[in-house]
Amino acid sequence: MRTFVLLILSFIVIKAITAQDKTLLTEKSGTFKLQKEALNGQGPDLYGKSCACTKAESDAMLGELEKLVQVFREAPVLYDIKGFDGVCRLYGGRCSSKFSFAVPADVKFWFKSWTLHNGKESQWINEPPQWIIEVNQPDKFRDNGFNVSDYSNSSGVTNPAFSEKAQNETSIALNELFYQPGVREMIQPGIDRFGDNVVVYIPGRPPYWEQVTVREAFRLLINYWKCVPDIWQAEAMVPILEKELAAFSEEQKDGYAYFGDPETISRIGAKENDTPVLRCNSAYWDRNRPKASVQLIVLELPKTEVVRSKMEKCLKNADGYYYLYKLMSELDIKSLATFIAQ
Repeated sequence: MRTFVLLILSFIVIKAITAQDKTLLTEKSGTFKLQKEALNGQGPDLYGKSCACTKAESDAMLGELEKLVQVFREAPVLYDIKGFDGVCRLYGGRCSSKFSFAVPADVKFWFKSWTLHNGKESQWINEPPQWIIEVNQPDKFRDNGFNVSDYSNSSGVTNPAFSEKAQNETSIALNELFYQPGVREMIQPGIDRFGDNVVVYIPGRPPYWEQVTVREAFRLLINYWKCVPDIWQAEAMVPILEKELAAFSEEQKDGYAYFGDPETISRIGAKENDTPVLRCNSAYWDRNRPKASVQLIVLELPKTEVVRSKMEKCLKNADGYYYLYKLMSELDIKSLATFIAQ
């Protein structure tokens, strides 16, 4: 037992010494590189429609994204770069012909940090810390919902109501729904926080998400299960869902849906809470603006105290994520709201 304890203590001491031997080279001069890709090569989306924009719209949107990147570069860590080589890539985002209008895009920052380890300089090149900013993509949280499978390519079908077309359409329609990703906190008009995520939007527009009624949520659920390939699943699930729906009053059915009893099959309730059932709202977009405009930004940005804690921990552990959290801590989120409201 004593030998085992000594081995453990030795391991801890060795780890401590190793950690002390590794430090971030926070004063080493760095570089910044911008990579731009065409945004107009996108094929059909989930609805079978093309989201491709023209080359002129693609070029114009890349110009807008470059201006957006400059807002981030006003943060000291990206203004006077030291300790890492920064890379920012602009490329096409997730398109939605049903719920989007402006050109979707992703802005990705990489932080290729430099460290001194055992007297040698090394750089984090393979899969370095990254931060993705989603532009004009209101459906980031689409998978935070019912997330059902599409069985349209199934074999051994036993359900007469099944068809590839019906199964594909009903699964897509149901997967449009999602639960609100945390309690909504309005930082100011044009900036909403949901837990660790922030949405920057044009104030005064219709909501970027819209609530769904109990009746509509059940309609989509029942339609989906009616045409699954396996008749046994259909015959088992549909009566259960119809019974759950029947338990609501007519007034409740026409009211908004929320996360309900997790023990139910549907998980849908009518009692108001912080987790409503939502869907993207196509009415949000300002169609008087060009398609090549930034109208919505979604980014992961934990609260200040959380970011600072992570930044201090990463600095202590010589972890290159230090620079990512440093950018998060220095970013003026209100400047993004000013940019998008122009």
